Amino acid sequence: MNALRFLGALLLGLLLVAGSLALGLFLLLEGNPEAQAALWEAVRARPMVPLFTGLLLLGALSLLLYPPFLGYLALTRALGQESEVLLAHPGHRLTPRGPWELRHLARLINRLAEEKERLEQRLEEEAAQAKDLVEAERERLAQVLAQLPQGVVLSDERGLVLLYNPKARALLGEGLGVGKSLFGLLDRSLLLHAQSLPQAAFLVQGPKGPLRLKARALEEGFLLLLEEALPEGPSRERLHRLKDKAAGVRALVEVLERETTGEAKRLLQVAREALDEIQGLLQDLAPSPHEEVLAQDLLRLLAGRLEARLALTPGWALDPEAEGLLVQADTFALAEGLAKTLEGTEEVFLRGGAEGEGLFRLTVLLPREAPRPHPLLAEAAEATGSLWREGSRLVLLLPARKAPPEALKEAPAPRALVYDLTLLQVPPGLEDVPLDQLLYTAFDLETTGLDPEQDAVVALAGVHVLGRRVLRQEVFEALVNPGRPISPAATAVHGLTAEMLRDKPPLEAVLPAFRAFVQDTVLVAHNGAFDLAFLRRAGLDQPPLLDTLLLAQLLFPDLKDYRLEALAHRFGVPATGRHTALGDALMTAEVFVRMQPLLFERGLKRLWDVVEACRRLPLARLRY
Repeated sequence: MNALRFLGALLLGLLLVAGSLALGLFLLLEGNPEAQAALWEAVRARPMVPLFTGLLLLGALSLLLYPPFLGYLALTRALGQESEVLLAHPGHRLTPRGPWELRHLARLINRLAEEKERLEQRLEEEAAQAKDLVEAERERLAQVLAQLPQGVVLSDERGLVLLYNPKARALLGEGLGVGKSLFGLLDRSLLLHAQSLPQAAFLVQGPKGPLRLKARALEEGFLLLLEEALPEGPSRERLHRLKDKAAGVRALVEVLERETTGEAKRLLQVAREALDEIQGLLQDLAPSPHEEVLAQDLLRLLAGRLEARLALTPGWALDPEAEGLLVQADTFALAEGLAKTLEGTEEVFLRGGAEGEGLFRLTVLLPREAPRPHPLLAEAAEATGSLWREGSRLVLLLPARKAPPEALKEAPAPRALVYDLTLLQVPPGLEDVPLDQLLYTAFDLETTGLDPEQDAVVALAGVHVLGRRVLRQEVFEALVNPGRPISPAATAVHGLTAEMLRDKPPLEAVLPAFRAFVQDTVLVAHNGAFDLAFLRRAGLDQPPLLDTLLLAQLLFPDLKDYRLEALAHRFGVPATGRHTALGDALMTAEVFVRMQPLLFERGLKRLWDVVEACRRLPLARLRY
């Protein structure tokens, strides 16, 4: 490209010089026919002389024009690259260099940048007052949420987390984060089912153990309340062992009752009564998936689940005497089992009614012989009641009781939302997702040395970045016992010694939590080939990775210094905590969010556009 530009400039210069010479000769020889004839005769006699003269003139012009032309191009290109930095860092100023027109242009750009910076400061000052009010309200909300004994998670309709409190993070672990999906931590079907019964608590297996879960549907998402299933009681395994022991003692008592008489038999009767009481207490302690739901709500819930799972519209009816009955059932297992049982069915009708005292009769009417109940449906029905087939009908009997008057009252209308939370707009495919709509993890490692095959990790840290916002409240930081000596050169860089890391966990113990932290995110690092070589050896490989070193070369190909601190200075990022894993991760995150507007200006708006552009750079071939 530069050669073509120079060739064009050279031809233009040659035309100007040749035109000037031709005009001079014309004026000199005008009115002198003898001189004109002699000149024309000399050209005809020796045609190589003017051609050689023209080539000599062309070479002389090349030697004269080439250095200033290339210098002018370099200064112009440098001015353009420096000007792009103003998009991300308005406080940056250009250094006037080169010809007067470029110096004048640089001064004009600086004046425009100063005006832009003043306008932005004025807008920031005007917005600061409103922001202070919002922050005060947000702080009050955060204090309230932090004091709640339950975990609170607010999610959009696709399961992406918008808000959570510290208790929820403690219950769900490092895999919980703003912009990450709940469906990777909790069962999706159960979450959707729980929204249909906002008053019911469901038993669910979380990443760190069993949880009690309540869910309430909102206009554009849902709210979860979480707590440990057995916060202070015995574990599920211990309860089963106690039940087995009690059953063994009861069998022994029954045998002894047949063999003894008199006073001993009376004592055995007392032991039997004590066992009955013990088993009742164990039953109360055991977590139960059953909940009580109004009969009309149960039929509506089952019909909705069949419509969603089987693409049919079941009819349903409730006898008048059954209205207001509270039915006890594992509604999730009941709905899932019924859907699995009726797969392939094109028509179904549900009828509910009262059956004697304390029972609810659910009849599933089909156009042909009823299929064999799925094991999940049979288990859910027989856990509290009974199930059988009658020709083209499935019949379930479930325990029920008359609901108290307060349970039949209409629930109050939900309060209006106090906070207008912006929901995430993330399409399902990463290739077409704009850069500012992705969730990233900027991370960094500190090691015992520079050889991934021989050295080991001593510190690991990361921070989440949502679009162009660094989530400083969502960080991961861990010191690691490398199990080997640390070279003095490495200690001089990060300040960590083997003595300081002696009591820290090994990388194998730290890596699962870090893997959960980076799950469903795009990794970002500076000189990421080095860091990724250590992680790959430990078994963690999660492409793609955006490297701020490659992005800097893509944006500023003529830059001399691509170090992280140099880029931070260029973008106005404070260089704090340098050569600590968390400090470098935060600095990388801040540099990356300031690079995004420059990438957008170059037409690199999607993740895959940036990845493909970086692959063509020379530094992308660097391996460790």
